[in-house]
Amino acid sequence: MPEQPPRRTGVSNSWSFVVVNRISFQGARVRRCLVVAVLAALLGGALVGAGVGSASGSSDSPPPGSLEFHNPIRDGLTGAPLSCPDPSAIKYQQGPWNYFLVCTSDSALNAFPIWKSIDLVHWYPDGWVFPHGKQPWWALPSTGLTQDGRYWAPALYRIQGRWVLYFATTYNPAAQDTGSYELGSHTMVIGAATATSLAGPWHTQLLHYRGELNEQNGPKAQEHYGGDIDPAVVRDPTTGQLYMFWAEQTRQIWEAPLSADGLTLGPKMRLAVTVSRPWECDGACVVEGPEPFFHDGRLYVMYNGASTWNSSYAVGVAATSDPMGSAEPFDKYPSPILGSAPGFLGPGGVAEPVEDPAGRSMVMYHALLNDDSHHVSADRYLSMGALNWVDGWPLIGDGKAGDSAVAP
Repeated sequence: MPEQPPRRTGVSNSWSFVVVNRISFQGARVRRCLVVAVLAALLGGALVGAGVGSASGSSDSPPPGSLEFHNPIRDGLTGAPLSCPDPSAIKYQQGPWNYFLVCTSDSALNAFPIWKSIDLVHWYPDGWVFPHGKQPWWALPSTGLTQDGRYWAPALYRIQGRWVLYFATTYNPAAQDTGSYELGSHTMVIGAATATSLAGPWHTQLLHYRGELNEQNGPKAQEHYGGDIDPAVVRDPTTGQLYMFWAEQTRQIWEAPLSADGLTLGPKMRLAVTVSRPWECDGACVVEGPEPFFHDGRLYVMYNGASTWNSSYAVGVAATSDPMGSAEPFDKYPSPILGSAPGFLGPGGVAEPVEDPAGRSMVMYHALLNDDSHHVSADRYLSMGALNWVDGWPLIGDGKAGDSAVAP
């Protein structure tokens, strides 16, 4: 049975938490001449549901293994490339395991597969956040058919003794009234889920939908078209303020503050990223997949541009020193910081940087192994690159997807 709607009591549901254990990112310094050459080449070329189900074959003890890795990252049980669109990785010790990972499941029967690892390299299945029949009551359930419920871009955090997951899913207009903003049954909206254990139970709510904050914002902060997807959260290490980023399909990325419990968005919002660079266009112009993090007092947001399904898709970055103090978009780096390479096409869906066992900052992402004219979500495979820095801007690996080196 799907999760049942909460009874209306006049008191909003809330689960208090404070984001902790955010990663401090110390990228390796790299030689200017090599990085300039790489970037020049790129410029020219270019959580309301039920518990976690147990995955068949899930391992209870981690295997020995080298920390060396080769992309794509492999399924620890089958040895096959690990399908994990829009990965979200977190460092958290639970038993012998040090890392957990969730992935987009799209319209698959079970939503948001969970993986576990001791080293970021060897991953083992650990069930799902929302198994079939135990999905949010306010969203369309996934059934294995593309016209039904879709579950995209989960973002997993460990927060004051509990888990919180932000995600995008297809809205069910029969379940909840959105007032004067009419949303179609297949409009993407943003949800939040919380649990004290990855095994659930999960408690969810509809967190945000397109246009919800329009009346409380000026003309430069208005959502008009498409759905809202790709949520990600960051905490300012100086002030403790939480911020959420999300993409309004398909040309804008927004930012808004979150309440201390992480379950109320806004009321103010800022247009953080919009289409402005030639590389962000391939037929249509797209910016999506925001992933924010702080480094040396600045707020950076990595994002994707161009077509998800071919080699035009790449990762860019924008930054600001004042998260909500301006109505203008963030400053952008002019070229991608991660682009396609032979055998690794359309890198994207970057995760928040996470420390590997050696203390190095790594970024998980997905990549196609071939152009995908059929748009099969599962054909996006897990890869990883080191987070490096040059002149105050990040670079993933050597800027080319599939690179397995820790530093260029």
